[in-house]
Amino acid sequence: MTTQVELDFSGPALRDAGITRVLANNEDYKDGFRAAALSILRVHGAVTSEEVVSLIGMPDGSPNAVGAAMRAFAVAEGLQIANYRKSATASRHAGIIAVWTR
Repeated sequence: MTTQVELDFSGPALRDAGITRVLANNEDYKDGFRAAALSILRVHGAVTSEEVVSLIGMPDGSPNAVGAAMRAFAVAEGLQIANYRKSATASRHAGIIAVWTR
């Protein structure tokens, strides 16, 4: 007897799998990101990944860990995107970043 396995290749499923994979290899970064993001959120009522990176720096290895850590933090804390703004970091060339709030 064979068992049929359904695979989910939807956008959200692939995103979540990618987040899990990136964070599994960056556990220390995830923990530092969470601590810094909580501190910023408590003081300002909002947080961006750019603010966190300014405090703790970029992760070793994949820069995708920044987005993965931000998404995991936002989900765990029940945050939602309040708005978007241009990045103030020169290396981001005014890229658009999310501002997360409760």
